[in-house]
Amino acid sequence: MLDSLLIKNFALIDSTEIILKPGLNIISGETGAGKSIIIEAIAVILGGRISPELIRSGSDEAVIQGLFDISKFAWVEKRLTDLGFNSESQELIIKRTISRSGKNRAYINGELAQVSHLQKLCDGLVDLCSQHEHQSLLKPAIQLELVDRFGGLTVQAAEMGALFYSYKSLHEKNLKLVADRAELAKKKDFLEFQVNELRAANLIPNEDETIMTEKQLLQSAETRAQAANAIIQLLQDEENGLLNSIQAILARAKALSQLDGSCDNIRGIFETLSAEAEESIALLNRYYHQIEANPDRLQSVQERLAQITDLKRKYGRTVQDMLEHLNGLEAELSSMVDHETMLSTNSTNLAESKENFLRSARTLTPLRQISAKKFSNAVTAELRQLQMTEATFEAKIINKLDIENWNEFGAEQIMFTIQTNLGEPSLPIGRIASGGELSRIMLAIRSVIADHGGIGVYLFDEIDAGIGGQTAFQVGKKLKSVAKYNQVICITHLPQVASFANHHIAVKKSEKNKRTITEIMALNQSQRRTEIARMLGGSHPTKKTLDTASELLELAQ
Repeated sequence: MLDSLLIKNFALIDSTEIILKPGLNIISGETGAGKSIIIEAIAVILGGRISPELIRSGSDEAVIQGLFDISKFAWVEKRLTDLGFNSESQELIIKRTISRSGKNRAYINGELAQVSHLQKLCDGLVDLCSQHEHQSLLKPAIQLELVDRFGGLTVQAAEMGALFYSYKSLHEKNLKLVADRAELAKKKDFLEFQVNELRAANLIPNEDETIMTEKQLLQSAETRAQAANAIIQLLQDEENGLLNSIQAILARAKALSQLDGSCDNIRGIFETLSAEAEESIALLNRYYHQIEANPDRLQSVQERLAQITDLKRKYGRTVQDMLEHLNGLEAELSSMVDHETMLSTNSTNLAESKENFLRSARTLTPLRQISAKKFSNAVTAELRQLQMTEATFEAKIINKLDIENWNEFGAEQIMFTIQTNLGEPSLPIGRIASGGELSRIMLAIRSVIADHGGIGVYLFDEIDAGIGGQTAFQVGKKLKSVAKYNQVICITHLPQVASFANHHIAVKKSEKNKRTITEIMALNQSQRRTEIARMLGGSHPTKKTLDTASELLELAQ
């Protein structure tokens, strides 16, 4: 329910807050007074398009805010949660600001939002009914939804729709599995080739570094042997060898030490040098005799390095990189479920899902046929009360014979048709030329579903155009019956309709400070009588029109 509508600097409205109440809210006023501004303002908070041209002259920004009571609409709270907005309160506050600079903003419960959020959130919250906004009733999906609501089939229809989407998802997955079969098999073969190639290489961690070192040693065997032998000769040469020189020095250092004890440390140094020189010769001799030229081993090492270098170009910069890559390939290969098994399992699930959907759709069909028949009779009865005494309305259920054409709406499609006069053909309601007839058809449909829930606010914008007299009185009566279960906001020029109001709001144009403004005010019982008299006979009510207004109000009660 829409509790209040705040409008600032919008069109001819300076600043006003419209308080709306449960039941039938009537909005009346002279042509051009600004009643359509209210409709535009409500459309804006529901996510409609806005233009800076609607900002009141002399202002930089317009503000529109709506306060809804959503305590009886759990689906709105769920949408709030799904869209990421606060849903703890049983109130919904929607605010939009319109700036001349083009920086327009939307807010949901105080949080900045996108216009698309408003549109998703408010879909179904307000049903705008006018001669220009009846297109929704022409959509087969909406017509089928109305028949389902009337017959109490909404839950079954939703379950059937969910089964269809489950089947559709599995069907799409099946198509992808079939399409991917060759590609996945090719990918699996390639993975196996890579794994086999790396496994066959028997790589060892850091092997590339170890083999490179060995290669350098094998290639330098002769050079190393020559170097070691040369050092040995320099140490052992009988005439100029380093060892003989150290030993000769050591003999003199011993003699010096015997003469002067303070030279013992000098003697010790050369004793150490002599011992280390002898040890060096021994180590060099062992090293020299271990050096072996091995051309076969060198060739083997070079071939292994070439193999590793070739693998590096494919799998990594180092042996460690390649081993890690191998682990990844093995993991990917092991996790790859056999595609044919997956396809077989999905095909089984697909067949089961399709059968579940078809069974649900077939079960729903006869229930819909019954609901459509009752719905047709109910709407026809409503139309005849609205002075369309020869009209016959029919919700035609058309079964789709080809199962492949069944969809989330089930096994049938629907068409609302009407025969307005005897002897005339029955036509789809979209081909009805008379605005008055179309208005009554829309009202009749909403009358029969009024107590079936689902809509927060019914907003009727001059749908009573083209009718009058007793028909107008019946329209008001029907609006009041719809308002028994729903909040109804109706803009009307007809006093017969206005007399049924639970809450009457008047819109008038006036001048203030040499500027034209639109004023909106709630009427008490006395003011209502005056307003209805104006609607009956002009801007200056007479005693006769006031008496007639009183009579209308009494009849409406």
